[in-house]
Amino acid sequence: MNLTIRQAADFLLERDNFLLVSHTGPDADTIGSASALVMGLRSIGKKAVAICDEDIPKKLQFLDMEDSFVKTEPVGIQTYLSIDAASASMLGAFTKKYTEERVFDLSIDHHMINNIPCDRLLLCADYSSCGEIIFELLRELGIKLYEPIAIALYAAISSDSGGFRFSSTRPVTMRYAAEIMETGIDFAKINRLLFETKSLSQMKIEKLAYNSIELYYEGKLAVVVLTPDTMRDISCDERDVDSINQIPRQIAGVEVSVVIRQKGDKVKVSLRSNDYFNVAEFASENFGGGGHYHAAGCSFDKDIDEVKSIVISSFEGKL
Repeated sequence: MNLTIRQAADFLLERDNFLLVSHTGPDADTIGSASALVMGLRSIGKKAVAICDEDIPKKLQFLDMEDSFVKTEPVGIQTYLSIDAASASMLGAFTKKYTEERVFDLSIDHHMINNIPCDRLLLCADYSSCGEIIFELLRELGIKLYEPIAIALYAAISSDSGGFRFSSTRPVTMRYAAEIMETGIDFAKINRLLFETKSLSQMKIEKLAYNSIELYYEGKLAVVVLTPDTMRDISCDERDVDSINQIPRQIAGVEVSVVIRQKGDKVKVSLRSNDYFNVAEFASENFGGGGHYHAAGCSFDKDIDEVKSIVISSFEGKL
């Protein structure tokens, strides 16, 4: 059942004892959105916690306010929500537990396609972030944006809109951000933490990426492959690796960038585009992946060199 913002708010008012499940490879949108909604629900007398199958990255731990996140599911949960997850695979180690053994009561998402098993779906595919959806939900619930909620929401919206640079940024996105800023939060510090603060290992990975860029199809496709061998001497956080996804598409003339790397026993492929190419559609139709128009991904149970060959050849005649 597809819900409106108002219907979703009414559903939240009717229920209690919430568990919010964020996606694996947590970013500021899924963590900030979950934290903001947990704090908002608690402010109106509800019981709520959030959970993720991975630890929150160090640079995002400032978003886990008021102990919103827990390590294990508490006893007595009655209502299950997925936050910013488009498919079951995005739940990582929680995939079986929360999509096969049961279905979510409500999935809240802004990806183009959502395949999460759920009884109710709040999907706003034209929104810049899940944070925008949570902002509207909290407003419908009459919840005041006190400082911790405002920080979480601003980080969620700013991060997934690329600092309000991505094409998903709407005029209303800016108005929501302005309303959040008016609460008095230190938005400059939040942006610095999100976009300008890097670990040494992240810089080393970015150096590897710059040195391994390959161009195909008359320079319209840029590819970076990070093998276990090339990364052996770099101890890094998962989010440090994800930071390189934007690098190849910055080259003049490139329309699509691809970053291929080993993640556990799978090979992860991250796709980004600049203008006309719909990488979400490409990932979905060719590899069962998904995402947004300009940012998508998929994964393979194959050798990394084989994945590189498959992905590059799949772009033939399409750019």
